[in-house]
Amino acid sequence: MSDEQILYDPTAEPRILASGLAPRLASLEGKRAGILMLAVVARLKEKYGVRDVVKREKRIAGAPSPDILAALTTCDFVLVGSAD
Repeated sequence: MSDEQILYDPTAEPRILASGLAPRLASLEGKRAGILMLAVVARLKEKYGVRDVVKREKRIAGAPSPDILAALTTCDFVLVGSAD
């Protein structure tokens, strides 16, 4: 048995997802926005006419929960960001 032990190995093989980009919206006016950061909400409403905002917070780094994903599927577009 070796004296060296790996207690935690955070590496993984890269995953390639078969998904493309969403089609570009012609306008943001009247659209529902899914936003995980709120610094731009007022600007989107005032300058671009965004009607409604769905706000969800993730407390940890990583993939969003199924509940968050379900809420965001009601949106026309989603903005995400990280403060890490």
